Amino acid sequence: MFCILCNISIETFIRHYHLFAFDRNVPVMLCLGPISFGVAFTWTSPVLPQLLENNSTNLTGGSLSVSDGSWIGSMVAVGELVASVPLGYLVGRYGSKICTLLLLLPMLVFTFIAVFLNDVYSLCLARFISGIATGGICIVGPVYISEISQVSLRGTLGSLFELLIYVGMVFVSVLGAYLDYIKLTIIVAVVNLLIGLVFFYLPDSPTHLIKRHKREKAAKALRFYRHAEYEVDNDLDELYERVHKPERSERSKLEALKSKTVIRGLISTVGLTIFQQLSGIDGIAFYLVQIFQAAETNFDDYMSAIVVSLAQFVSALIVLFIIEKAGRKTFLHISAIGMAVCLTAVGVYYQLKKNNIYFPGMNVIPITGLVIHAFAYSVGLGPVPWIVNGECFAADISGLANGIIMTMNVLVLFLITKISPLVMDSYGLEYVFYFYAICMIFCVIFVHFYVIETKDKTLPQIQLELSS
Repeated sequence: MFCILCNISIETFIRHYHLFAFDRNVPVMLCLGPISFGVAFTWTSPVLPQLLENNSTNLTGGSLSVSDGSWIGSMVAVGELVASVPLGYLVGRYGSKICTLLLLLPMLVFTFIAVFLNDVYSLCLARFISGIATGGICIVGPVYISEISQVSLRGTLGSLFELLIYVGMVFVSVLGAYLDYIKLTIIVAVVNLLIGLVFFYLPDSPTHLIKRHKREKAAKALRFYRHAEYEVDNDLDELYERVHKPERSERSKLEALKSKTVIRGLISTVGLTIFQQLSGIDGIAFYLVQIFQAAETNFDDYMSAIVVSLAQFVSALIVLFIIEKAGRKTFLHISAIGMAVCLTAVGVYYQLKKNNIYFPGMNVIPITGLVIHAFAYSVGLGPVPWIVNGECFAADISGLANGIIMTMNVLVLFLITKISPLVMDSYGLEYVFYFYAICMIFCVIFVHFYVIETKDKTLPQIQLELSS
């Protein structure tokens, strides 16, 4: 029901604003990976506080320590790290559809372990396995979007991908406020099964079908992703020429990775994905309820977490309307500057609280700062790296390149999610937020000097600029 409602709302938006003439089932297809990603990623936010309670009955052996909780939170990154490069290769060889269906298996294994083997080590293993799935989604998603979308719509579809991640996050935040973690985890499994069944009946990307010399199936897929009367011959010829370039097929993917074009593309995309993590978005999302518990405001901790998740969803929805109104770099600058200000404000709150300094209205700073932080992230550093990842690389190395990008992303994710709760517990939350704020200042500088503008440019144009 949740996915059906999501499909209806997105389809209405698409048809009303005439953004693209995709078949009505495509919004469901786009739900598949991102919603599962958001669900798996935010699982720790409502679950860890339950397990950290004294004399918790949810876990074999009683409650968790802070160190145990940090391992459970961060093991998803280890799973993503293990999956990233192999899945990048598999996407290029077998296509997005098969790889996405295979990612359903680790999600179901995660559910079984978390529900039936609920001790610390089993939960760490479960999170590791779920990381294999979320890591795969991060690789498959940008590649799939770039392969099925028209040039003028890549930004919109990339933003839709980010929006649907927040749908999953809101879903878990709301249910987690009212259900114990066993019931929540079972519902997550049901959602994953439903969306996996939908994906089974959808066609593979035209690019992959052309790689396999299946021109007729590629034509059908193009008509599916555009509309039934769409004239596909020109698109098919262009795809065939791009995928089967003689000079590209004669050299190995490793040799292609050494080219100036690919190296510059990797510098831009890897840098953006690292700063995406250093914005604190995942470090905050993993431990959101605990962050509000430490704030000791008058607001309910779980409801505050729901408000922040809703803010991310609403802001991502707004971005669908505006993402093509300005360049990628403009949104990145606005995003990084906005987050730097908000993170500094929240850090100051925790420092004042530690020093027992209070003033009227001070209690609203944490929730207000994190809501604005969520808005700022969704405007730029949320969707734009996904978009750029799918724009900078040719078809034959896009999967491998995204595997490298994902590897760097999860290395930073692991460090952030493992160290953050320990720093929070030992030194104070203010230092964590100050660190994130400083990183956003460096992000502004990086974007200015190292990220090229890709809006409204074709792949050959982007490749030419990267090689110049």
